Amino acid sequence: MSDRARNRIGFVLFAVGYLCAVTWVFTRSAPLDSGRPVTLRFAHWQIEAGPPDGIAAVIKRYEELNPRVRVEQQLVPGAVYKQWLRSNLAGGTGADLIEWGPWLEGVRDVPARHFVPVTEELKRPNPYNRGTPLEHARWEQTFIDGLSGQRIDSPDPGQVYGVTLTEVSLRFFCNRELLRDITGTEAVPQTFAELRRIFELLPDYSRRVGRPVMGLAGARDNTHWLLDFLLAGTTMGLNFSMDDYGYLALYNRQLLAGYLHGRWNFRQPEVGAGFELLREVARHMKPGFMQVTRDEATREFLGGDALFIFAGTWDATSLRRLAPFTVVALRFPQPTLDDPVVGRYLIGRSNDGGGITAMAMHLSRHSRHPAEALDFLHFLTSVEGMQLFTNASGWLPSVREVKIPAEIESFKGRQDGFASANPYTLIGSNVSMLFARNIHLLLGERGSVARFTEELDRIMPEAVRSDLQTELRSSLTTLKGQEMRMVAHANLAADERSRREWLMLEAGQTLSEGFALEMARNLATTQH
Repeated sequence: MSDRARNRIGFVLFAVGYLCAVTWVFTRSAPLDSGRPVTLRFAHWQIEAGPPDGIAAVIKRYEELNPRVRVEQQLVPGAVYKQWLRSNLAGGTGADLIEWGPWLEGVRDVPARHFVPVTEELKRPNPYNRGTPLEHARWEQTFIDGLSGQRIDSPDPGQVYGVTLTEVSLRFFCNRELLRDITGTEAVPQTFAELRRIFELLPDYSRRVGRPVMGLAGARDNTHWLLDFLLAGTTMGLNFSMDDYGYLALYNRQLLAGYLHGRWNFRQPEVGAGFELLREVARHMKPGFMQVTRDEATREFLGGDALFIFAGTWDATSLRRLAPFTVVALRFPQPTLDDPVVGRYLIGRSNDGGGITAMAMHLSRHSRHPAEALDFLHFLTSVEGMQLFTNASGWLPSVREVKIPAEIESFKGRQDGFASANPYTLIGSNVSMLFARNIHLLLGERGSVARFTEELDRIMPEAVRSDLQTELRSSLTTLKGQEMRMVAHANLAADERSRREWLMLEAGQTLSEGFALEMARNLATTQH
C-alpha cells in the first residue's frame, strides 16, 4: 500500500472519529453547565482510599438539600500541595474551602493572611444539627476535642480558623494470617518485649519459606512517624520540664528556644534512648528503606513481605481495601518501665493518638461565595454529614454523637496515656532538613547513636536559630495584618458583634505580642 493511500485511510478514520465525538457531545453527554448558580471548590490532599469517597457522599446529600449549590472536590497530591497552596492563594485563585495544617513547613503565615476566622460562628449552634442531641450545643462543642488542637496551633492566639473532619490515631497494622504462620497463633504483641520475641522468629521463617519476610514495612515517612512516637515516650519527663505554660503540649517556639538556652540537646540520654530503640527496630526493616516513601512500605506490607506496618489511621482504609489478607489494627506495643533500653526514662504509656481531631478545612478570604461555603462546612460537620463521611470513608468522625462502624472501633483512641509534645525532629524547616540529611549516621550500616547525636548538636544551633527567627517573622506578619481589622471593629463598637470581635482581636493581639517579645528576647539572649 502506498503512503498516499495510508494517509487517505488515516484521514478518513480521523474524520469518522471526530464526527462520532461531536455527535456524542451534543446528543448524549451531560451539559457543562450544571444549572446551579453557585459553585464551591473544596481542596485537600487526602487522596488516600476513603476520604474522597466520604466527601463525595456528603456533597451528594448537600446538593440534594441545596439545589442552588454545586460542590467540586479538588484532590491535590501532597508532594505539590504547598506549592499549589502558595501560588493559588497569592493569585487569589484558590478554592473556597482549603485544607491546611501547622505541620506544613514554611506556610504558618497563611491562615491570618488568606483565611477567614470562624471564631464567632463557633459560638452558635450548627443549624444542621436540629433534631439531634447536639441541637443546642455551640458548634465548637460538637467536636470531640472542642477544636483544642486548632486553638493551640493557631498562629493568631484567640482565633480559630479551621474546623476538622476526623479523629486520628497511630496504629500498628498486622497481617493476621502471616502472624499465625510465623508464631502458630493469632495472639498479637501487647508489649515491646513480646514484639522482640516475634521478630526473633522471622529469620527462621524466612529460611523455611525461601524468601525474606521483614518484621516491619519500612519507608522514610513511616520511620519518622515511628521515631517521633518512640521519642514521645522517652522524652516525656523532659517535655514536662519545659512546659512553662502548663498546656501539656509544647509550641515549636518553646522547643527551639529551649535548645538555644541549653534546656535540652540531642545528646541527652532521654533523646538518645529513643534513637537507640529506633535503631533496634530498623534492623527488622528492608535494607534501603530510608530511600523510599510510604507507598513502597504499603506495597511491601500488602505483598506479604512484612508482618507489620506502623502508620496512622489515615492509611487504614487503603490497607484494608487493598490487602488480600485480614488486616488487624493494634495499638503499638510500647516498652514498659522495666525495658532494658528505655525503661529508666519512661513515666508510663504515651498517648498514641485519639482525642485530637485533624483534616482541618478553612474558608478562603478569596471565596466568591463565603456564605454558601460556611453553610457547607456546617453540613459537613453536622451529625448527618459526619455520619455520611464516616460510613463512606472508613475514617473516624470529628463530631460527637456519630455512630462509629464496628470495623473501625479499634481506631478510637483511649485516653490512658500521658500527653506528648511536638516532635523534636519537626520543629522547623531547617531542623527537619538537617535531621533527614543526617539520619543515615544513625540507621546506616556504620551508624550509631553517639555519631548521630554528636553531629546533630554540632550543626543544629544555626538551624534552630534560623527557624526561631522564621517563627518570629510569621508572628509579626500576622500582627500587622490584624491591626486594620481591629481598628475597624473598634470604630463599629456600637454594634455588639463588632464589639465582641474587637475585644477578641485585641486580646489575641496582646498575647501574640507577648509571644513575639519572648521569641525576640530568646534570640537576643542566646547570641554568641
